[in-house]
Amino acid sequence: MTTADAPTTVLDLAALVAEQTRAGFTPDRHGRPSRPVRRQRAHAARDARRHGLVAAGVATVALAAVTPAALQLPTDDTTLELSAQGTSLAPAPAAAAPAVAPVVVNASSADPATADLFKAGDRARRQAEQAEQAAAAERTRAAEAERARAEADRAARVTSCGADSSYGGVADSVQTVGNALECVFPGHDVLGVGSRGNASDHPDGYALDFMTTDGDAIADCVMSNADALGVSYAIWDQRINTGSGWKGMEDRGGATANHEDHVHISFERGADPDVSALRSCT
Repeated sequence: MTTADAPTTVLDLAALVAEQTRAGFTPDRHGRPSRPVRRQRAHAARDARRHGLVAAGVATVALAAVTPAALQLPTDDTTLELSAQGTSLAPAPAAAAPAVAPVVVNASSADPATADLFKAGDRARRQAEQAEQAAAAERTRAAEAERARAEADRAARVTSCGADSSYGGVADSVQTVGNALECVFPGHDVLGVGSRGNASDHPDGYALDFMTTDGDAIADCVMSNADALGVSYAIWDQRINTGSGWKGMEDRGGATANHEDHVHISFERGADPDVSALRSCT
């Protein structure tokens, strides 16, 4: 058999086996290729290894030539550990995330258009504040005017209702208070000067009787403003009040004698009454 050049690749070896088979190199009784075939395969494997080592060397030289220019390995704070089991690279400490500073817009450093917007906003805010202040002042004036009108109405009800009775010739101060009380509590018969069988202020014109069976409001109003009206005392519903609260009286035998059908009001001599105090009773 003519020996050809040793095969250098697996494909070449396969082609050689096929050629030898065609040439009569058949497997032995154990199913293995004949000795010449096995020897030829061993030569082919050795040549393949030789060619592989040569190629690896060429690749190593080429890598060494380009590595200095293309690959810069770190030399500080980084450890490369190469071993047969694997390759490990100790990572560098993670850098802290940068703090995000708040964005502050300064109108003085902004562009003219932005500065104009800021100025317009400030102007609108000032105008709104001024408008609210003006509205608040107007509401205050309106409330004060309403209070003044209500006060005038109460004063008119006290002094301008048209009551002008003299009550039989009572003192002027008593007439003034009587007329004001009629404005506040209209619809009652009012008696003034009259004779009485016991000690009384009626004969001298310093007492008034408001005829009513529902005199609580009149009696309380008079005594609540006793100093302003010049009232010395009042009697109502078998009770008397001289300025220190209501106190019960003895039974005098009848509704009129017990003041159950009228409110009796006695006045100080020489008083100068201020009937405007009766506005609190309206």
